[in-house]
Amino acid sequence: MNTERSDRKVREFLRRPAKRERKTVTVERILPAPSEAVFPQLCPSRELDWIEGWDCELLYTSTGYVEKDCIFTTGESNVLGSGLWIVTGYEPNEKLDVIIVGDSVIEHFTIHLTDNRDGTSTGRWDMTFTALDEAGDGVVAAISEDDPALERAIDGLAHFLQSGEMLES
Repeated sequence: MNTERSDRKVREFLRRPAKRERKTVTVERILPAPSEAVFPQLCPSRELDWIEGWDCELLYTSTGYVEKDCIFTTGESNVLGSGLWIVTGYEPNEKLDVIIVGDSVIEHFTIHLTDNRDGTSTGRWDMTFTALDEAGDGVVAAISEDDPALERAIDGLAHFLQSGEMLES
């Protein structure tokens, strides 16, 4: 089997001095509801109910709600910025896997839910940000371990689960 061409491509890549920036951030929170109440809220349509400023355009979903292979976009004015969102993994009440393709950064995040069997659940957001260009390198470098926008969104989810209302600023 001749792998000379692919081996050459890999060697060239590994010799490049500047690789794109990449950062991984993990956030874990106890949420005031069991996982079967939390999971349906992790949906582009349902997030309209609990994330202030959230907007999206559904491109593909057979139900109108989150599902495997659901695809939607967010605009530039959105809290999270513009991007193409693709749900790549979907395990009801347990796990959601999403890729977000932005102009200069790709984000891959996985949300894991664990039911604590006491009326609460633990949510863990594992997020990996990868720059696509120089502008993205700056964006990724500036991402902090405790992102106020993500914390605010999780606070909004917790508030919604308790009150049924959006947390307003």
